[in-house]
Amino acid sequence: MTFTTRTLRAALGAAGIAGASILTAGPAPANVQSFGATEQAVDGPLITDYTVSNLRPSDVTIPGFQPAGRLYQADVTAKSDAGTVQPQISRFAARAFNGTVYPVVNQGPVPGGLDPSPMDQGLQRTGELYFDVTGQQPIGVVYTDREDDFLVWTRHV
Repeated sequence: MTFTTRTLRAALGAAGIAGASILTAGPAPANVQSFGATEQAVDGPLITDYTVSNLRPSDVTIPGFQPAGRLYQADVTAKSDAGTVQPQISRFAARAFNGTVYPVVNQGPVPGGLDPSPMDQGLQRTGELYFDVTGQQPIGVVYTDREDDFLVWTRHV
């Protein structure tokens, strides 16, 4: 075996190990902040700034929706920081201390809800997010793809 062949095999082996570690590396940890902090959701060249605050029980009635548990709501502001963005309301969920997740109520228009229509760069909107809490009370709100949390707002930072 020549020096070149050994060098090439060693380089390919190292590349394989590096490739395997990239494939097995977990997602980046979520950005955890206190309620009221602004966090960025980045989707390629599009950036949306979200601010979530004031998670609390709610007495609001949502037309056509009967909660299975207690309704909670949180204030949310979405701002287009780069590009024309569309607020991704369905990516929000409330989370209890024990890990229970309560997806956002996203069945048609909700009272004072965040408008999901596209926003040009620099524009912002404020509204409400609602969660049907059927167990332990939530302590935070997450922006998630249902597998990984990307942004987290909580009172326990």
